[in-house]
Amino acid sequence: MLERLKKFARKISGDNRKRLYDAQKESMVLQEAEATEELVKREAQIKSLVQGEPILFLPYYIIFAKEIYSKQNKFKDVTLLNEVVILEQKWESRGLNPIVLEKIKNLYVQSYANIRPFRLDISLLDGPNVLS
Repeated sequence: MLERLKKFARKISGDNRKRLYDAQKESMVLQEAEATEELVKREAQIKSLVQGEPILFLPYYIIFAKEIYSKQNKFKDVTLLNEVVILEQKWESRGLNPIVLEKIKNLYVQSYANIRPFRLDISLLDGPNVLS
């Protein structure tokens, strides 16, 4: 037990943490710069896309676009489409215009014409033969 504690103490020592940080710093700065550039570009696109909408909602449309960006870094294909539909429903329930949300979604997410996103219909779970 004492050996583990000593090993952990060495691992989190300032010198060791600095060495690890310095080794990764260049790639971390590059990744952050790329992400920031993309998000600034999206913000400008959203500002031009939502012309005519109440200015009060502009930050929320931008947040929706940034959430799509986040999902695009984690998911692909139908899973991405499902996640974006969930986001779309969330923001629609918060009062954003569904037509504008659809435009934003179509701007960033490839449409899968013959694939519909998964939607659970609770009525399919009703009936006597469901669990048999």
